[in-house]
Amino acid sequence: MKGIISLGKVLLFFLMFESYFSTPIKAQCVQGDVSVQYSISGSAKPSQRTNDVIMESDPKCRGNSSVTTGVQGHIGPNNAQQHRHVHQVQQGSNKYPHLPNGRTVQIRSNVQVDVDNPADRFPHHRQK
Repeated sequence: MKGIISLGKVLLFFLMFESYFSTPIKAQCVQGDVSVQYSISGSAKPSQRTNDVIMESDPKCRGNSSVTTGVQGHIGPNNAQQHRHVHQVQQGSNKYPHLPNGRTVQIRSNVQVDVDNPADRFPHHRQK
């Protein structure tokens, strides 16, 4: 799981690094959200998940970046209920009023994984 989050952070870093050395017309804002929701369970019921991500940015935003990350994990015999809510807001002023306003780059990487663990269904399996 750490590899997935690290990869997302590396990709976001390169996007922000590129925008730092670009001409001002490309120097918009960057918003990123990287999350993993996983369950390792023998439950016959599927996991119940929500991942509500809201990203807002002022059209005049220049040179700002924000990243949210989250990992929700479940290991056990019962089904998982995982709920996540993220609200990012970026504001800024146009330091280059002679240039047109651009759009904020928004990157989302939200992985949801269910892994079946048959051992959870055996009666001799000790519950923790």
